[in-house]
Amino acid sequence: MKFNKPLFAFLFAVSFLSACGSAPEKHSDQKPVEKSASKNTEVKSDAGLEKPAVVKAEVPSSVLPAGPVMPNPYLQNPQKFSEQVEVNFRAAVAAIQQKNWDFAESTLKQLAEKNPKLSGIHLNLGIVYRNKGNAEKAAEEFNLAINANMKNVDAYNQLAVLKREAGDFAAAESLYQKALGIWPFYPEGHKNIAILYDLYLGKPEQALPHYQAYQQLLSAPDKQVDSWVADVQRRLNADKAADKAEAK
Repeated sequence: MKFNKPLFAFLFAVSFLSACGSAPEKHSDQKPVEKSASKNTEVKSDAGLEKPAVVKAEVPSSVLPAGPVMPNPYLQNPQKFSEQVEVNFRAAVAAIQQKNWDFAESTLKQLAEKNPKLSGIHLNLGIVYRNKGNAEKAAEEFNLAINANMKNVDAYNQLAVLKREAGDFAAAESLYQKALGIWPFYPEGHKNIAILYDLYLGKPEQALPHYQAYQQLLSAPDKQVDSWVADVQRRLNADKAADKAEAK
């Protein structure tokens, strides 16, 4: 899947239902929207709806651990909840898909009041606030999602996007790194930290292995990211050539 689609699909509901306890595609950085300055595209990185298919073989990369790809730890400890919570949550997800932010906000706030330890509720409420332009409340909900479940990589991802948009690149980098520390095979995390290094921190040499890791974690390469990889490689090669020319 490509990360430029609307952020909250039915799959997110499934993710929430399987792992939203206290113990996150796009429920992941997608309506979070990362706008690429030089690539003129939207890179959404949120928690949730459609996640890229993960390769189940060994993935060689300098930034990926050796061995088979491990599943998202956030989804490994399902928690029981009432049928009514499920019904209301699905209604909120449908409202998000339809961009009915007021209904989604109202429904999720009620769920959060009665189920404060369900990380997925806070995650989606934060996404709603972000879409409504309230970064402060969005950040508060993403932090609540993390506090409810420290393994919710999508919450770190969403919060990192907010920090990046506010110009706090160091905080964004730290949050992406935390997410990747929890799940080194997190595709969106690799993609978004690569964009941060490439476009905002001027570190293409650090961006390249994360772009490559993202591609390796997909069942089929993202053609847009392929072009970004080629662009970074051209720039790095040009810099090396210039350094050699100066050394002569």
